[in-house]
Amino acid sequence: MAELPDIPADHQRWLARWNWQYRDNPFRQDRPAGWVLADGERVVGHLGAVYVPVIAAGRSAVGVIGADYVVSQDALKVGGTFAGLQLAQAFFEGTSGCLHMATTANEKTGAVFGRFGCRPVDWTREFFRASTSLVQQIRTCRGGANRVVRRLMTGSLGFVGKGVLAATYGLCRHRPALPIAPGCRLDIGMAPLILEAASLHARTTPAVFAIARSREYLDWRYVRHPESANIRVLLVRRREGEVLGAATVFFDEQQARRLTYLEELTVASDDDTVMHTLICAALRSADDHGADYLICTAGRSDLRDRFWEYGFESRARSAPALVIGNLEGQAGSAPADALISVAVFHHGDMF
Repeated sequence: MAELPDIPADHQRWLARWNWQYRDNPFRQDRPAGWVLADGERVVGHLGAVYVPVIAAGRSAVGVIGADYVVSQDALKVGGTFAGLQLAQAFFEGTSGCLHMATTANEKTGAVFGRFGCRPVDWTREFFRASTSLVQQIRTCRGGANRVVRRLMTGSLGFVGKGVLAATYGLCRHRPALPIAPGCRLDIGMAPLILEAASLHARTTPAVFAIARSREYLDWRYVRHPESANIRVLLVRRREGEVLGAATVFFDEQQARRLTYLEELTVASDDDTVMHTLICAALRSADDHGADYLICTAGRSDLRDRFWEYGFESRARSAPALVIGNLEGQAGSAPADALISVAVFHHGDMF
């Protein structure tokens, strides 16, 4: 496996992740964990299967994400595209009855999965990023919720104003206060804290399409993650303890440029104030950890405007990050286009 392209130099880290998301996946049961192409004793291709619980038009189903799909150049020279199609065919046949997906933002994977009836969720081509600079924190925390302030902080005058504010904060060694609604508090903790948000996820589960964030899923996805030490959970609660919003961030220290990912964001009743609190807290957490940028996906197509309001930059992936198979088959007579366009998809759903 180490000779395959896209397998990182840190093989032990890659293997720990492989065991977690494939072999030890609690939703796999007795299904295959993946497939390999072999040339004698040498592995020349791989396609893994990540099983997740999903909700499709109000129905529960088992989803399977094709991940780490790679074929060596030698195998491609000998077998051409057929080598990759062999793996894909084994994946679709070996996981029949599951809802098939890919979450790689890779054009080639999307094209191969398209041959088997998968369709792209176009809006997932877009992702957002924000610098962790003091100027950006002022823009997001001070201007995100107030339209008048937001307008004053954009354009040439806004650029000057943000610079003056940043200099003032810098001299005082302060950062803008996190906007927290009266009667609420913000809790920040390690990965196990996400289990306290299970009730929030249960009452905010989308009726159309999403990974079902059950307590079992949250435990596997974050608490049992091999790099859970790099995960932080942000919860906004009422004073009596009720969770109103939850977010998770992941500090990726493996790249030359240190990045933090907003893995997911869930808010009860689409509460703008709670969402603003979590976004600002995530940006500050990224800064505290020395990251250059906070990166995320909008989560839903209709939430994209919120990130523009918070001053995030829109960026385009090379391909949509999510392709979905026969969704209408899981959801009765509901039209596929209607289901796909309102799919819920977070950065943490990418495997």
